[in-house]
Amino acid sequence: MMQVYKKEFKRHKPIPERKIRAVEELKEYIRSHRYFMVASIYGITAPVLHETRALLRERGTLLKVIKNRLFHMAVKELGKDVPELEEILTGQNAVIFTDENPFEVVIYLDKQKIFREAKAGDVATSEIVVPSGNTGIPPGPSISLFNRLKIPMRIQEGSIWVTKDTVVAKPGDVISQELAELLAKLGIKPIESKLSIKAIYLDGRIVKPDEVEFGYDLFFERVAQAHREAFNLAVNAALPIPEALEAAVAKAHMEALSLAVNAGILTKDTVGMVLAKAEAEAQALYNIIKQKAPEIEGGGE
Repeated sequence: MMQVYKKEFKRHKPIPERKIRAVEELKEYIRSHRYFMVASIYGITAPVLHETRALLRERGTLLKVIKNRLFHMAVKELGKDVPELEEILTGQNAVIFTDENPFEVVIYLDKQKIFREAKAGDVATSEIVVPSGNTGIPPGPSISLFNRLKIPMRIQEGSIWVTKDTVVAKPGDVISQELAELLAKLGIKPIESKLSIKAIYLDGRIVKPDEVEFGYDLFFERVAQAHREAFNLAVNAALPIPEALEAAVAKAHMEALSLAVNAGILTKDTVGMVLAKAEAEAQALYNIIKQKAPEIEGGGE
């Protein structure tokens, strides 16, 4: 059997000083924050990245674009490496360093609406509307662009006016070069853009977002469900706590009443129910006997 040996990479040149400084800087970020998250920035424009960084900074959270190998080196040198991290550190990435609950940061980012200009080949994330009114675009070659995209317009006061709100793309539509050009002229930024969180480093292990369900509605529903289950447990266990005491006493009273009725114990509380139960049982017995001996008359009738 032929054996294949993997050649170990050995650096022959000294590591550049700038890379050493970059690794030390990343190590400091890791040391000074409780959690970090790896996010893909593929396709994210510089303005969107800048706005996202500013939003996170307001929360005391840091966003840093990284070189994958240097970041992995920093993690390993701090003894925080995990097997999954190397395969996650592919493509273009940034790392978010935070002391907050990382899941709150993910939810916060998911709710931010950051839009960028459309490019040819983009897929519309929502309905795109060119609003009516003065576009500020002078008449000329742009008129044919409006006509090709079937946007009603007129020339007024030396510029192109759109005569009515016009839907130029629906969710899922692919943006053409002509539409991207016109939207840019109009200053419309229709493409929602946000970071894609690939992994969260949490207490020495990697958690991927698809392993966790996010959302405040889901969170509150689970808390409410936990409250209901805890309340039922307290009532059924007859725990003498203020929240469950009244329900537990009511449950005990109903169970005692049911036991007394079934045992035929007559009290002022049970006499009516005992007699009603006896009458119902007698009527049921009579109906059975009458089916077997139709000649029997009277009784329950």
